[in-house]
Amino acid sequence: MNSALIKRFCDFTDASPTAYHAVDNIAAALEARGALRLDERAAWRLEPGRAYYVVRSGSALIAFRPGLRPPAEEGFVLEGAHTDSPSLKARLEKGLPGKGMERAPVEIYGGPIVSTWLDRPLSLAGRVAVKGQDGKVESRLVNFARPVGLVPNLAVHLNREINKGFEYNAQNHLPVLLSSAGKEAEKTDGEASAPALARLVAAELGLEPEAILGADLYFVDAQKLAVLGPAGELLNGYRLDDLLGCHAVLEAFLGAPPAPHGQVACFLDNEEVGSRSIQGADSSFLRDVLGRVSALQGCTTEGFYRALSSSFSISVDVAQAFHGSYAEKYDERFAPLVNGGPAVKVNANLRYATDAEAEGRFRLFCEQAGVPCQKFMSRADMAPGSTIGPLSSSLTGIRTVDVGAPLLSMHSIRETGGALDHEMMTAALGVAFATKP
Repeated sequence: MNSALIKRFCDFTDASPTAYHAVDNIAAALEARGALRLDERAAWRLEPGRAYYVVRSGSALIAFRPGLRPPAEEGFVLEGAHTDSPSLKARLEKGLPGKGMERAPVEIYGGPIVSTWLDRPLSLAGRVAVKGQDGKVESRLVNFARPVGLVPNLAVHLNREINKGFEYNAQNHLPVLLSSAGKEAEKTDGEASAPALARLVAAELGLEPEAILGADLYFVDAQKLAVLGPAGELLNGYRLDDLLGCHAVLEAFLGAPPAPHGQVACFLDNEEVGSRSIQGADSSFLRDVLGRVSALQGCTTEGFYRALSSSFSISVDVAQAFHGSYAEKYDERFAPLVNGGPAVKVNANLRYATDAEAEGRFRLFCEQAGVPCQKFMSRADMAPGSTIGPLSSSLTGIRTVDVGAPLLSMHSIRETGGALDHEMMTAALGVAFATKP
């Protein structure tokens, strides 16, 4: 087992509680290896074979290495993952004081397994917009990296049927408890000038609450990633969907030597809510970057379309791993095992972008890397989730394969994957970056 790779993954995951932090850490890793940051508003000058990256909205990043030959002749190899995960987004401006307790209201982001968020310590992370010294809006990252609250469940004595199934209401049941001062605080309830959460965030930043102009803050798991199993073969933690994909793509890109073709690593936001944002897969971001790179390498409009047709893309997410306690939920022939290798994801209704040729290409990458390749297809009477693959491929016209590391408890606050799968996925993606599309 490549313990160095897994150690880097653990560090990356623990430091990336939100998409904003993931992008910040990806940028730092790229710069440490000599990549140059570009601004979409500025003119670009590119050197073939050198690594560059551009950030959009603070939560999405595209890194690229222009090919040593013209894109119209060689095309691009692209690998992409998403930076976001299901979570509870904090509503900063509204407090819920009462009976000496201070709670923060939340809104559900994506499709989490809600019950897993209750009765466990939650931290707070994200970004805050404040007024800078130049009078403009300044964005600051926040990561408390410690417990600040929890969502308490109702005692079983008051809900005897809870173990038979219960639907949690986001408005009523999911506010996060921040503090409780009992009767001593009852007389002051409602008198605070700002909600408890706003005061907490302001104090962390060394500001007054009124200095905060806006915020994208999320309650996140306060526990670090855990490595389990006799050989350290299991990874259990928050946001493995899709930090496993992000880290594998990043490691493969950093390890790839310059090639005749262009190499592109995409880290896009908002997959969990449909990708319809300026920084999501269903946006112009990827096509904008490919267009600019192609133009700066001498492509005409026709040359750009030739480059797209000559390219190949790998959408890297996670796949539903076989769960022995729920065997009836799987088609046994297409149920990938944890630590059984990367899985190609296929769906007749194009919830995944994979077709037979794209599947064949990825299987050859795995063969060259010396790793097994599994296949995920949902039961014929069930619909799977989707990925960035169908969206980015439809917007660019680039043939795409959807793949993923097998994952248990997908969309739980803590998911479980395989360390061996992460190593094997990284190896296969490394071969892909080095192979002519």
